[in-house]
Amino acid sequence: MYTLTIDNDIPLADFAPTFESLDTRVAAALSALYDTDSIPSEIPEEDAELSRSIFMGRQVATDVDLSKPEVITHLGALLQEYDHLVVKSAAQLRTYITNKLILESANADPRIRLKSLEMLGKISDVGLFTDKTEITMRHRPTEELEQLLRERLTRVVESEAFEPPRHQAPVDIEFNMADVTG
Repeated sequence: MYTLTIDNDIPLADFAPTFESLDTRVAAALSALYDTDSIPSEIPEEDAELSRSIFMGRQVATDVDLSKPEVITHLGALLQEYDHLVVKSAAQLRTYITNKLILESANADPRIRLKSLEMLGKISDVGLFTDKTEITMRHRPTEELEQLLRERLTRVVESEAFEPPRHQAPVDIEFNMADVTG
């Protein structure tokens, strides 16, 4: 059995690391363990329980917890297994929905049948009813782009130099109806 020796005389940094999530903190710690070839071969039950409670959110991971190679190794394994389960469940859900749509495509009601066929056609593997956008990029030489830019800037400067004549504000005229009629 391999026994780990941990150096306790290494000074810690003066600042706390600012990681965004538990995943990134564990990934950084695991990377450091891989770099130093100090992956533990056995994980004591108390460290496994600690990593489970951190993973489940029952306990906040402290710097002391994440400095233990056993906790980091077990927590990394839990996170990796969880990622695989999420991908597996997403694939199962995709298959389930596809199968249900296939069943609905044989429905007697034509509205339901057409809608399920449309949704089956929109599945990315099929791609029958997907909207495709085509973008055409024209590459021009630098000299040509500079010339176009000069022409546009010249037009802008000329339009700013020419100011249309200003109209005078309308004059309010007051009159009395008695003056008009009488």
